[in-house]
Amino acid sequence: MTENNIDDLNEFDALQVKPKYLYNNIDPSVKDYITSFELDKNPVFKPTEVSEGDYIETSEELETYLRSCYREYTEVVVYNTKTDYRQKFERQDLINWYRENFDSSEVPFHFLILQDGRIQVCQDVNTVTNHTTATNHLDRSISIAFVGGFKNGYQDIDTCSPAQWKTFNKFLKMFYTILPGGQVWGHSDINDKAFDPGFNVVSYVEKAFGSRNTLTVDQARRLGAVSVERLIDLSRARGFR
Repeated sequence: MTENNIDDLNEFDALQVKPKYLYNNIDPSVKDYITSFELDKNPVFKPTEVSEGDYIETSEELETYLRSCYREYTEVVVYNTKTDYRQKFERQDLINWYRENFDSSEVPFHFLILQDGRIQVCQDVNTVTNHTTATNHLDRSISIAFVGGFKNGYQDIDTCSPAQWKTFNKFLKMFYTILPGGQVWGHSDINDKAFDPGFNVVSYVEKAFGSRNTLTVDQARRLGAVSVERLIDLSRARGFR
């Protein structure tokens, strides 16, 4: 497996097998989460500097952090971590788990949505990470992953907690506030060998936010994450306003 890249796991989705590593050492009591956490319910001071491993707990913090990015981004790519929902992992737990099972100490997502609803910074938002083998998406994308998404070796996004879905919606709302014409894709939309995150992201954002991606799935796979200027041109070509 290539370091800092998890696409090699997709074969397990395709075969629907139950590899040992997906449910080895599951201990539901590792972290006794109270999953009633909601973004904004526990305001904290805005951080002057956000580091990998830090938590984002307010919309203000999220907006400040996303706007602080000096790297141009035009899309969000959504994943799950391919871990069992009973593994209440955070960033360091995932690093340890990836190292043990895949000989990789890097978890390539920019953000994790923890099972209690908190957002944890996994990789610096200014860093271009190898979160997919669809390399034409890397430079201008932000990746976010639901922690979990599997049950007994099978992909099951419905095992994600209500708190995670609430936070996901608030994350996307902020993304669209910052970039109204931004694109949101599931990993399987941009990579035809992928099967995560386990739900139709394109349809979800259309229904939840009334937002349509400018690019079609075929265009997204062919063109990758395009610049803001190119996105505007493509939007006009499709008759979007």
